[in-house]
Amino acid sequence: MKLNLTKIKSLRLVITSILFMFILSGCSYKNIDGSNDFQALLAKMVNTSYEKIKNELAKDDVILVTDFVNIDNLKNHSKLGFLLSETLKNELSAKNIIIKEVELSKTFKIGESGFNILSRKLKDIYNVIDEERFAMVGTYSITHRRLILFVKLIDIRTGHILSSSTESVALDKEIRKLDYVEKKKQQRRIFQPMTL
Repeated sequence: MKLNLTKIKSLRLVITSILFMFILSGCSYKNIDGSNDFQALLAKMVNTSYEKIKNELAKDDVILVTDFVNIDNLKNHSKLGFLLSETLKNELSAKNIIIKEVELSKTFKIGESGFNILSRKLKDIYNVIDEERFAMVGTYSITHRRLILFVKLIDIRTGHILSSSTESVALDKEIRKLDYVEKKKQQRRIFQPMTL
């Protein structure tokens, strides 16, 4: 009888350990307080791509880093996009990569046809691009249950994607709140009758 009881206890310990492992692996991007750990999420993405990034960059190369944009509407007006961008810059900086911040809305646009330059003034374009060759572009998508992040190292001159990584996390209230963008209040149009 003792032998069976010992086997049952051992089996229970193994099953409990496996359950804890699954529970903890599902929460790997959560802080102790339950908030999302975007730092760990983006650190993993940068680490995944780092060997390719390191092979492409010379020691003094500079990477342009844009804000993350939602690929569903290709705009960034949310706190989530800015937070992810700042976290990415921090992770790249920790790897001793030189970063140049680019204000996406002034110089570049990610549109239906990809990474576009907004300015028609050649001087503006050359001031940003002529000196630099690489851009780190972050995008995200929100499904019904997940936040999916994409980070790509792009050669600006050729348009080639040199490195790419993706990760996803379960969608929660914090992410929804960070991604929420208040819609501009629509002003009522008042039509004045035409007088002849």
